[in-house]
Amino acid sequence: MREFDEMKLARVIDACGGVDGRVKLQKIVYLLKVMGFDLPFDDFVVRQHGPFSRAVACSADVLKAAEMVSERCDELGPAPGGECVRQYAYSVRDDVARLIRQHFDVTPSKGKPPLDVVAAELKGQDRAVLEVAATRLFLEREGRLKGDRLDAELSRLKGHLSSSFAAADRFLADLRSKSWL
Repeated sequence: MREFDEMKLARVIDACGGVDGRVKLQKIVYLLKVMGFDLPFDDFVVRQHGPFSRAVACSADVLKAAEMVSERCDELGPAPGGECVRQYAYSVRDDVARLIRQHFDVTPSKGKPPLDVVAAELKGQDRAVLEVAATRLFLEREGRLKGDRLDAELSRLKGHLSSSFAAADRFLADLRSKSWL
């Protein structure tokens, strides 16, 4: 990572007006990266919840430790098996937000709308839709899968989210129709 790369993650969180959930943050960053935004996170791999970047997770930890980004933890109740389900929410301190807007931009590739426009659209999507959409894109791009092989692998990895498949496909079709992908 280059110096100040964490500030680009803070800028993404700020452009979203905060992000509810670690999974959602990872998917937003992955999708922005695929769309051509100038983000330094190149280490995405598919994990339990789809594309995951250790660099994004570490950058979020650095921003929290520096008290530039706050992380709120909400307990959502018990999961099957008895563990408590937690959701983390990220927000940028107001004084930090002003600083990063002035000095750290995340530029789009040519012809793409500015970060704030795209981030608002991504934030507005359901977490499961983002997870399925990001996983489908990852399998297409990195796994070089298509057609029935892609559908089979997506079902294997994300079968528990099958009710979100159609919405994720519509979301990706919308992004493509706007030439964002």
